[in-house]
Amino acid sequence: MKNILFISNCLSFGGAEKMLCFVAESLARKGHRVFIVNLRAINNSSDYERTLTGVTVITLDKNDEKQNKHIYRIKNIKKIAKTEKIDVIIGFTAFPNFYATIVGKLLHIPSIMSERGDPNRTIGNSWKDKILTFVINRATGGVFQIDGAKSFYKKGLQKKSITIPNPIFINDTLPNIPFEEREKTVVSVGRLDNKQKRYDVMLDAFKIFVEKNPEYILKLYGCGTDETLIKEWVEQRGLSEKVKFMGLTLQPMQDVAKEGMFLITSDYEGISNSLLEAMAVGLPCVSTDHTPGGARLLIQDHQNGLLAPIGDANRLAEAMGEFANNLELAKKCGQNARAVVERFSPTKIIDNWENYIVGLCK
Repeated sequence: MKNILFISNCLSFGGAEKMLCFVAESLARKGHRVFIVNLRAINNSSDYERTLTGVTVITLDKNDEKQNKHIYRIKNIKKIAKTEKIDVIIGFTAFPNFYATIVGKLLHIPSIMSERGDPNRTIGNSWKDKILTFVINRATGGVFQIDGAKSFYKKGLQKKSITIPNPIFINDTLPNIPFEEREKTVVSVGRLDNKQKRYDVMLDAFKIFVEKNPEYILKLYGCGTDETLIKEWVEQRGLSEKVKFMGLTLQPMQDVAKEGMFLITSDYEGISNSLLEAMAVGLPCVSTDHTPGGARLLIQDHQNGLLAPIGDANRLAEAMGEFANNLELAKKCGQNARAVVERFSPTKIIDNWENYIVGLCK
């Protein structure tokens, strides 16, 4: 049994947080003592308190306006780690990785950084970012979703790291809707954040597509800071009758099972949970070939989905048109997509995490 401490920016609806909670709770079920330091609590519609069986959650900052907050956080994480006799500290995303590495060095215990996206896009080139990267490169080990994300970091860290993809979470019997009963819809699920998700490109692509396929509508599940801006773009493009904002969903696989196809237009992602879930219920999926390679890991073009270049509204519209006008291709890709359920089973994924953590502690 190990005493394991995770560090998270905040526990919210994000993919990184969902993965952290899965790993933490699964390790607790395996008999480890597990703690999560939640760096800040934010009270808005996109954040919520998770109930985690067997996991102790410690929220560090009730607000995020403290002066010298980095020193404050390091001191408190160190105090928690000493008090609970922590064996290994694991960060999720950039600043948690930074804190995990520093506290690990101070207490002479292993630290693991976990990269959940594309650091080439999320970490800049300012002096602060350079310090951040300098420190993270000195972690004892690392977990990456995709091999392509490793190249940002020093070879020393790469050699000590492991690649573990996201699992697909199946809580109930998966819906299996016949293609003949599916609706004339395009659906997308994700945080309403245009910098990464590129809703401007999505709306441009859908506008081109719907001119030739006017029976379709676009459904957007999610919320985020750019929701008002995206709604303005919908009106500007004359799509008010064709785009529906569905709000948050806590059961995405059930909610999207009857839709016609799934669309993701991100410039960068780790392994998209929403894309995995759409594939698991057999939706024909159209995705940008986003960096650092998550979509290409999941999708074989024209075999279990369709890929298009990032930022290319015309190619995305063409891909949607292929599915809308070729039922056999849509059926084949949707049926083949379901194989992700076995390929990314949670049991395989958590065993890899546990073996790596325990091995690093030795």
